[in-house]
Amino acid sequence: MKRLLLAVAVAALVAIPAASARQAAAPTLKPGHLTVGLNPPAVGFQVGTLRGNSVINPHGFEIDLAKDIAAKLGISAANISWINIPFDTLFRPGTKPFDFAFEESTITPARAKAVDFTSSYFNANQGVLMKVGGKSPTSLAQLKALKLCAQSTTTGLDYLQHKLHAAHIQIYNTTAAAFAAVQAGRCDAFVMDVPIIASQKKTKPSAYGPIAGQIETHEQYGGVLSKGSKLTASVSAAINALNANGTIGKLQKKWFAIDVSKIPVLK
Repeated sequence: MKRLLLAVAVAALVAIPAASARQAAAPTLKPGHLTVGLNPPAVGFQVGTLRGNSVINPHGFEIDLAKDIAAKLGISAANISWINIPFDTLFRPGTKPFDFAFEESTITPARAKAVDFTSSYFNANQGVLMKVGGKSPTSLAQLKALKLCAQSTTTGLDYLQHKLHAAHIQIYNTTAAAFAAVQAGRCDAFVMDVPIIASQKKTKPSAYGPIAGQIETHEQYGGVLSKGSKLTASVSAAINALNANGTIGKLQKKWFAIDVSKIPVLK
């Protein structure tokens, strides 16, 4: 009888942690499964093949980071779905078809009215990528006089329109289209986040002119979630832990190896 009671007691003790683990499961859209929004290509951050609404075989900094976050949430990489979410739709109010999205999204108060942001996982300024043969500006006043490319709904475009008050801006819906425009010489320079243009320049060095400089905007990238998502705190905690243990730093070194300090600051 004592042995039977002991066995029952042990079984009860084992059941308690198991029940707790089930209760602590991450509140994802599909239990035990993580759906991540992307919008490739963004060289260094995320590159993959689009097949319908799915992103096939993605790789890059944000992909590795999402897998590490999934592990912190108790979800295996095999149970992650990657879906394409156009950047210009990312900050629309309403429920999202993803658990969180990684799209080099700068955290701003205006955007935070419609969506939740995680803790920051990357810091960046805006950069100026020149066309081949273009004369690089050495000041913001010279930059203002150029014909500039920008991507819609980005902080780069917001800076050009509302702070620099540039007169000649060509706006494109995707990063790829803006890169193609400056490569073809349809604009003098493309203003976009430093790590994005630096990665593109590194991949195709002869397609573009130099990176003329950077504009100090001190932006922070965060993951995007539906407003009021029950998952926001868990993903932020995972990012904070991965930052504290050096994982994020290692991933940045792996995918970028860029010395931003050598890019001059335009003033």
